[in-house]
Amino acid sequence: MKLLFASILILACNQFTFSQTLSSHFIMLDDGVKLAADVHLPEGYVEGKLPVLIQFERYWRSSDNRKDKGATPKLYGRDKLFNENGYIIIIVDTRGTGASFGTRYSEYSPQEVMDAGTVLDWVVAQPWSDGNIGSYGTSYTGTTAELLCATKHPSIKAVIPGWSDFDLYRSPARPYGLLASKFIKKWGLYVRLLDRNRSLIIGSSIHPVMKDSLKPALAEHKGNMKVYKSTKIGEFRDTELGGFNYEKCSVVHWKKEIEESNVPMLILASWMDAGTAEGTIQRLEHFSNPQKIVLMSTSHGGWSNASPFVVGDSSLYPVPRKYMQQTLQLAFFDHYVKGIDKGVDDWPLMTYFNMGEEKLKESNEWPIPGTVETNYYFQGDGGLSQSVPIENEAMDSYKVDFGVFTSKNNRWSTQMGGPVKNLNNRNEMDERMLVYTSEPATEDIQITGTPVIRLEMTSTLEDGAILVYLEDIDENGKSTYITEGGLRLMHRKEAIQDETQFNMHTFSEKDAKPMVPGEVSKVAFKLWPTSVLIKKGHSIRIAIAGADKSIFDRTPKRGTPTYEIMRSSTQLSFITLPIVVND
Repeated sequence: MKLLFASILILACNQFTFSQTLSSHFIMLDDGVKLAADVHLPEGYVEGKLPVLIQFERYWRSSDNRKDKGATPKLYGRDKLFNENGYIIIIVDTRGTGASFGTRYSEYSPQEVMDAGTVLDWVVAQPWSDGNIGSYGTSYTGTTAELLCATKHPSIKAVIPGWSDFDLYRSPARPYGLLASKFIKKWGLYVRLLDRNRSLIIGSSIHPVMKDSLKPALAEHKGNMKVYKSTKIGEFRDTELGGFNYEKCSVVHWKKEIEESNVPMLILASWMDAGTAEGTIQRLEHFSNPQKIVLMSTSHGGWSNASPFVVGDSSLYPVPRKYMQQTLQLAFFDHYVKGIDKGVDDWPLMTYFNMGEEKLKESNEWPIPGTVETNYYFQGDGGLSQSVPIENEAMDSYKVDFGVFTSKNNRWSTQMGGPVKNLNNRNEMDERMLVYTSEPATEDIQITGTPVIRLEMTSTLEDGAILVYLEDIDENGKSTYITEGGLRLMHRKEAIQDETQFNMHTFSEKDAKPMVPGEVSKVAFKLWPTSVLIKKGHSIRIAIAGADKSIFDRTPKRGTPTYEIMRSSTQLSFITLPIVVND
């Protein structure tokens, strides 16, 4: 198979000899708020019109070193690559951040989308703009890139949302309906310091637009939302927090507008990065925009390899390498923004990394052709098989161990920029969980897609969490993490799946229902999607816990629940795996 990334490197040879020159501007919004914007023209630019690539930034569009006040902020990495290839780069501080004025009451607010539309009007009116605009980014800027489509502005020709937040409640604000205080407090403190012109980089300061403009802008930031307080209060998806909720501040809220824009998208995400892969697949399944997808097994932003099968306690280069990721993005913009045929129409719909095999693969269809949804049922003595249990009454009891954890460097902590490590030896944790393990495979098993767990269970308490891990067990019994899923038990009511509801649960306050102690309840939820090769001789393991100390708050706060997991012929507990046959 000829892989996409094997053929794009020659595109890097098209670089010009440009380097960037900078000018900073204020863009006036309809309500009088001024947004700070940096315009990077390619060096050597004299006159004429060029295409523009724009980012809406949460973490400062540019900074100065207080020890070298005369230095001009420069572009690096992907930004520099695009600029050197004939694009004007514009980076804007969003409302209430950086050198921009205004106060922000939420992240990704509808107000921010309206602000972006005004900025686009300003850009196309400039003498150096040819009226063709693309947008790109990673994490926050990846999300704002996609939200630009919701403006339906005719200048937007293509966007690249990288590792973006598709559904804010599901990921990263309230995964499984749980609260991750350590993560949210850390991110909240980080942006609060930035909004006060305090950086973790000693001597760094926001690059101002004008000499005396920064101080009054910072004064307006004092009213910015307190991230942790809002997240803690926002227990449900529909909790109103000063005029907004998670739904209104998510990409899914803008489905109609984004589809109507018909803007082509190149989406980059990772199986191992929070819920970014789920968002990528939901977008593909439910949004009609032209899409090309690259699903890797990397840390947040694609900086390091995150496949637990090769990454232990140290970091490795990502697959594909970062410069290959960037060159692919350049070709995408050249194709749609400049109108240069780069063969994008012939790219596969999806390029994805297969863990275990440690290989990039391609498909023009989703689900992968040959996918068979296969049930593996919980059995006695910790067994797991495709056979339906024959016992009339059977169950396993598990008292929640609140000391269970994944890793300090897990799929959630990587959202703060760190690597994913230490998921390749889960045996100690497995001993503290309830586990079900299959017999060794007699042939390779390919799993690609979204596993779904279905349990019939009881709890001794009204509140609690359940987490389920899919693991690979090698010939020596070593356990390796593949993916996970979870649910706060009060959210167990299943939602009707339609064009407005992509998830199995609404996470709304009206649908929340405490457990009735001792009463059997049906609990079902999706694990995060994955692609993994279970090699011949290896086994599949399902590990069940009620806590992940490394990331989530203790639920419930008081008391230790005991769960009973039913596994009889009439009360089935099982996982459905998307197994690709004849792959």
